[in-house]
Amino acid sequence: MKYKIGELAKLLNISTNTVRRYENQGYIHAVRNEDSGYRYYDEDGVFDITNIRLLRKYGFPHEKLLEMQSYTIQEEIAAYQERMQQMDKEIAYMTYVRHRIKDDVLLMQKAAQMIDVYEKDCVEQIYVLYKEGGKLLQEVGRLKKIEEFLYQSPEVQHIYLIPQKELEQGRFTICNGWSVKDMHMEKYSMTENEYTVRYRQKPSIMGIVKIPATLEELSGYEEETLKQLMIGRHLQYMKEHHMCINGDIIGVIVSKAVENGKPVMYLLMSVPIVSDVEQNIV
Repeated sequence: MKYKIGELAKLLNISTNTVRRYENQGYIHAVRNEDSGYRYYDEDGVFDITNIRLLRKYGFPHEKLLEMQSYTIQEEIAAYQERMQQMDKEIAYMTYVRHRIKDDVLLMQKAAQMIDVYEKDCVEQIYVLYKEGGKLLQEVGRLKKIEEFLYQSPEVQHIYLIPQKELEQGRFTICNGWSVKDMHMEKYSMTENEYTVRYRQKPSIMGIVKIPATLEELSGYEEETLKQLMIGRHLQYMKEHHMCINGDIIGVIVSKAVENGKPVMYLLMSVPIVSDVEQNIV
C-alpha cells in the first residue's frame, strides 16, 4: 500500500514535519508519482518510522541509528547489549541520586522540626577545602580534586568546618569545602591526595542550626555570636553532660530556604566529643 505524507502522519500520530525530518535524516524514502506529482511512502516507511521511534525510546542517538541501518543481525545484537550495559550504569547512577534525595528529605524534615541536639557517631568522610576563613585555596591540584568531588559523586556534601586548633586560640574560623562519605569514595572511583582530609568517625553531638544565608549578613556577626548561633546548643549540652570538644567541628549544609522573607541556611552541625574524665586521663 502507498501512503501520502498526510496519511502516513495520521496513521502514526505524528506531524508531517516529523515525517519530512525523518526523510531528511535518511531514515525513510519517498517515491514521486510522475503522473500526479504526489510523493508516496510504502510499508517500509511505516516500519522504519515506528522502529526508529522505538530505538529512540531505547536511548540510541540519531548518529547510531543511521549507522545501524546497515547492521547485520549480529551487529544489532552487539549494539543492543552495549546499550543495556549503558542503561545498567544509568540505573545505578539514578539509584544513587535517589538515595541522596531520600537523605536530603530526612535532613530537611529534621530542619523543619528543629529537633534538639543528640548524641551519635559522625560518619567517616573525606573532604577537600576551598576556603579557610577569608582565604581562597586555589592550588591547581586542589582545584582538580574539587572538580572530582563535584562531578563524580552525586552524593557530595557542601560543608562548613571549624578547626579545633582555631577554637583553642579563641577564634571561630569557618572553612568551606566539599565532602564525600568514605564508603562512597571507591563506589565513585574517587581517590585521596595531599589536598583531601579524612574526617574520622567519632562520638559527636549533632543538631540542626539555622543561620543567615547571605554572606553580607553573616559577616556582620561577632565571632562569639556566630559561635553561639552555630554550636551554642551543642556547647550547652556538653556542659550539662561534662563533655569537651575532641576534634574539628563539621557542618553539612542541609538546605537553603526562605523564612519571613529572608534567606536562611540550615546546617547539621556535628561536634566531636569526649567526656571530661577521659580528657583528663589523656
